[in-house]
Amino acid sequence: MSAVMAVTLGNTTAAGVLAIDGVLGPVRRVSVGRLEDLDDVLARACADCGGEAVPVAVASVNPPALQRFARLAAGTGVPRPEVAGADFPIPIPDTVENRGQVGVDRLLGALAAYRRSGGACVTVDFGTAITVNAVSAEGVFLGGAILPGLALMARALAQGTAALPEVAPEDAPPCVGRNTAQAVAAGLLHGAAGAVAALIRGARQTVGAKAAVILTGGGAERLAGLLPTDCRQVQPDLVLEGLILSYRERPER
Repeated sequence: MSAVMAVTLGNTTAAGVLAIDGVLGPVRRVSVGRLEDLDDVLARACADCGGEAVPVAVASVNPPALQRFARLAAGTGVPRPEVAGADFPIPIPDTVENRGQVGVDRLLGALAAYRRSGGACVTVDFGTAITVNAVSAEGVFLGGAILPGLALMARALAQGTAALPEVAPEDAPPCVGRNTAQAVAAGLLHGAAGAVAALIRGARQTVGAKAAVILTGGGAERLAGLLPTDCRQVQPDLVLEGLILSYRERPER
């Protein structure tokens, strides 16, 4: 039996899962400001695997959170976390100008999406930022586009105006809002969906019109229904899948 604890550290949310033989168990998601809420997941990992030390693989786009998580892991007695992109590579080639500036979450999601689809694909990750990423039929990460996530857009609109409220829409509002809050919600959700749809079209012009589209991230379910029907496949654990693939395929030491 091969087990690994996989943890992703984003700007807003952290997620942890115990994977056995590459199969993910229940995923625990917590606010990145409360990483201590993952300590029970780390503690259970050892018990779930017969008391043996379980390696911990981490993907982080948040350096301060990574430092805090390392201290948390040390306190629970699990092995020192191994960091994707630093301690082991992410096995996807690329043609970008500076791979070191590409968020590991984008690369990991692209890797998992390509393995799932077996061909050209586009990933959309709805998080603090929304990223749209293109992978060629040969499995090469080509790059993509980045725009603000829904919460960032809502906050910027409220902070940059004198009278508009900060709105956190839960469901898709009508395109024509009948009050200010509805109008803001419409702009946020339908505007983001329109931008993403346009970026998907552009990515498909590069990698192929039939490229699979896979959505992930906290806002994926909310926005999927506003996208074209062939762009609604949601895989909430795509980045964790890529992290586990990368760790399992790391070079022998």
